[in-house]
Amino acid sequence: MPISLRLSRHGTACAAIMAGTLLLTMSALAPTYAASQLVKIPLDVEADTVSTGSAQLLNAAALTKGKLEIDPTVPITVNQRVTVQDPSDSNTVTLQSAVQMTRDDRNGPRSVINASVDRTTVDRRTGYAVSEPSGSIQSSLDKPAEPVAHEGLQFKFPFDTKKLSYPYFDTTLRSSRAIDFVKETEIKGLPVYQFHQRIEPTSIGGAITLPAVNWGRTGTDSVSLKRVYGVTRDLWVEPVSGAIVQVRQHYNQHFGSDIDDPDPVTIIDVTTMLDEQSVDEQVERAVAYKRQIQWGTVYGPGIGAAAGFLLVAGGVYLGVMSSQRAPAKQKPLEEVTVTEEPVGVRDRVSSANT
Repeated sequence: MPISLRLSRHGTACAAIMAGTLLLTMSALAPTYAASQLVKIPLDVEADTVSTGSAQLLNAAALTKGKLEIDPTVPITVNQRVTVQDPSDSNTVTLQSAVQMTRDDRNGPRSVINASVDRTTVDRRTGYAVSEPSGSIQSSLDKPAEPVAHEGLQFKFPFDTKKLSYPYFDTTLRSSRAIDFVKETEIKGLPVYQFHQRIEPTSIGGAITLPAVNWGRTGTDSVSLKRVYGVTRDLWVEPVSGAIVQVRQHYNQHFGSDIDDPDPVTIIDVTTMLDEQSVDEQVERAVAYKRQIQWGTVYGPGIGAAAGFLLVAGGVYLGVMSSQRAPAKQKPLEEVTVTEEPVGVRDRVSSANT
């Protein structure tokens, strides 16, 4: 093999090994780097969702006038808007949730059943609320927000969600309760985990005292009833991104002498779920986050590692082959020339020697 060709192959082998080694190193480090950049709650969150349902609803105005009225089938819409607020940085993000529940059979201010603004700062990697800065909840538009310490999860689940129980924050109780893994299932072809939370009837707020007749009860004395709250909620979560793609809540508030009152007065009893458009949008976001995370932490590094291995293997093979020398070629026997002396000359030489 010509020396120039051998040197050229040797250089190519070295370059391939160096490039392959670099790719293998980068592939090994890529998941860690990608995780630090991709496995975080974005700082540009802006999500709007709509939930709908039908409610039993107390006519509060009639109650104060001595008449107990409960509308049995009120169409309900719940609008929620989640946005990023300050303070937010590379480690934490402040999320604000503005929620308004309205009845669809009325217009204007009379349609509003309740509204609230909830703000909390969470760890961008885990999704858990942090202790500082403290969160806040504004449950009345004519009153300032109240400082409320948040704990657990609320807007999303951790990246790489596990099949176990998590603490999930309830804005009415202003504390967290366990939400439990139920099963694996699918929503619009997307694999998800279903979680379930049940909060048993709990007394909240102070008692309201009205004449017994106002409460639909017998007697002439005044009766004091407490506000009682309970909820069951199901969340469907895409496990790679931790994104919540569907929510179903059965929400109940009523007045009762205690939590076990056999004759409660319903304030509101409603079951809501995200509407079709909201689910489509949530699934689309979850799929985008999932692909981004998987390409950055799994597929991309895997392809890079495979390419690096092939380059190193090819470089080693080329280097070994270029270092081997080709054996010298021997001439065929028929090409070897044997020179014989003429007979006469050989005889004369022999005579002279004698």
